[in-house]
Amino acid sequence: MKKGLISVVMGVHNEQEDYLRAAFNSIFSQTYKDFELIIVDDASDVACKSIVAELCEGKSNVKVIHNESNIGLTKSLNKGLDAASGEFIARMDADDISLPERFEKQIDFLDKNQDIDIVGTGVVSFGEDTKFMSPHKGFTNDEAQCCLFFSSTLCHPSVMIRKKFLDDYNLRYDENVKKGQDYDMWERCSVYGKLVVIKDVLLYYRTHPKQITSTNKPDQNLSADIIRKRRLGRIGISPSKKEYRCHELLASGVDKFISHNDVQKWIDKVVLYNEKSGFVDTKTLQHNLHSRFLLYKFRNLVGLELRDIIPITQILISRVSMRMRLRHIEKNISKYLL
Repeated sequence: MKKGLISVVMGVHNEQEDYLRAAFNSIFSQTYKDFELIIVDDASDVACKSIVAELCEGKSNVKVIHNESNIGLTKSLNKGLDAASGEFIARMDADDISLPERFEKQIDFLDKNQDIDIVGTGVVSFGEDTKFMSPHKGFTNDEAQCCLFFSSTLCHPSVMIRKKFLDDYNLRYDENVKKGQDYDMWERCSVYGKLVVIKDVLLYYRTHPKQITSTNKPDQNLSADIIRKRRLGRIGISPSKKEYRCHELLASGVDKFISHNDVQKWIDKVVLYNEKSGFVDTKTLQHNLHSRFLLYKFRNLVGLELRDIIPITQILISRVSMRMRLRHIEKNISKYLL
C-alpha cells in the first residue's frame, strides 16, 4: 500500500464514447496527481475496448483488467478493490465528471480528520434531470448514520475510502447484491467506521435512460427494502407490514390509508429502541425523524398544527435557497462536457 496514492476504481461496460472520454479526462485533470486509475472492463464490445485502449495509451498509472465474460458491476468493483495499491480508494463511474479539485479536497479532509473512514462529496446531476443528489449542506457522521435508515446517504461515485479500513474489517461489495450494492456497502461500513459528506460539489452525476438506476428501479427498491429492514434490526426492530409502510412514508410518498398517528407511533418506537441499543446518536435521530415527519404531514396534508408552520416554512425556504445555488452550478456544467 503506497502512502498518499489514490486508487481510482472505475467499472466500464459498453459506455458511450463521449461519456467515457469526459469521465476519463476529468480524472486526468485532477489537481492532485498521485493516483492510479484501475479500469475493470466488464467484457465490453470491440468499440468500447478500442476507446479505452486509446485513452490509456502512454499512461503508466493506468491498470486495465479485462473480464472474460460479463460478471456485473458488483464483482467488477471487488476486482478493482483487490487490485488497488493506494492508501485511498476513490470510486468513479464511467459516465460522470469529477471536478478538478475533487481528489485534493477529499485527501485534505481525510488528512485533517483521521477518525473519518469514508468521505463523500456534494453531487449535482445533469442530463435528464438537474438536482442535488446529496445534502447541499453536507452530512456529519451522526447525520449520515441516521439517514442510512432510509437511503444510501453517500453518492457512490463521489466517495473516497481509506483502504486500510476496508482491509481491517474485510469489507467488500456483497456479490449477492446485484443492485443497490453501494447502499448495502455503506450500511455495513457504518457499523465499523465513520462516514461524512462534505458540502463541496465535486462530482457531476450524469442521468440517462441506460444507466443502472434508470433501468433497474424495481430491483433497486427491493434491495433498499432489505437494507432498511436490516438496519432497523440493528436496533432490535423487526417491523410489521404497517410499521414498515410508516417508515417508507418518512422517506417519501403519500398514503391515505396510513394515519399520521400511526407514523408518530412508529417514530416513538424507533427512538425508544435506538435509546436502548445506543446504536446512533439519539438527538440527531430525533431531529431527523421530526423533520421527516413534518414533510410527511405537509405532503399528505394530515395532522398539521399551527406550531408546524414555522419549521415547515424554514424547510421550504432552505429548498428555495438550494435551488438558487443549483442554478449557479448549472451554468458551470457545460464547460466539462465534450
